[in-house]
Amino acid sequence: MEKHGGFGSGEFPWNQSRNQESAAELERSRVAFNLRRMRTSYTMVDLLEERSRGVSTQLTLSHHDPFTIKKKMKPSDLGNLCRLLVPSDFVEKHILPFLNTDQASQVVGVVNQETNRGLKVRVWDMNTGSMHHLVFKRWSTSRSYIFNDGWTKDFVRRRNLAEGDEIGLYWDNDQSRFNFSVLSRACLVR
Repeated sequence: MEKHGGFGSGEFPWNQSRNQESAAELERSRVAFNLRRMRTSYTMVDLLEERSRGVSTQLTLSHHDPFTIKKKMKPSDLGNLCRLLVPSDFVEKHILPFLNTDQASQVVGVVNQETNRGLKVRVWDMNTGSMHHLVFKRWSTSRSYIFNDGWTKDFVRRRNLAEGDEIGLYWDNDQSRFNFSVLSRACLVR
């Protein structure tokens, strides 16, 4: 039998590409069928079992908000006291557990109760891409925590913060720093 143009037994290049396209289409159809079958075979009993176990296989889109500390600026955060006050429950839940023992001791003042100098921390301003240094410590006159030693100059004045502006902070354990952002501005004329 004679070969035509170097192709044996009727195998022409266009037939090979058609066969590959058909195989790919067949695979797509098989996957689509299996997905439809999975969706229709999921019963109310399956849903109730998931709920009783506290899990879900339902896919949803969500927005992860890393800012564990959010605060609307008050006059005391912007004025003569030169400090940002942060409630203790936020700090004790979202920051202290991620510090090492020495760092946490410096923050809460265990090292030297008389002169709590606090912990020098880096604060990354995510909006401007700039690094700043503040002191983070427990405030001696209350159970709250404060950021000071540069708060007014580096954040209040430089970022033109005003009463009602909302800021966000979180401890970035990978970078060993706080990340800061102005989340929203008050609708006041400045």
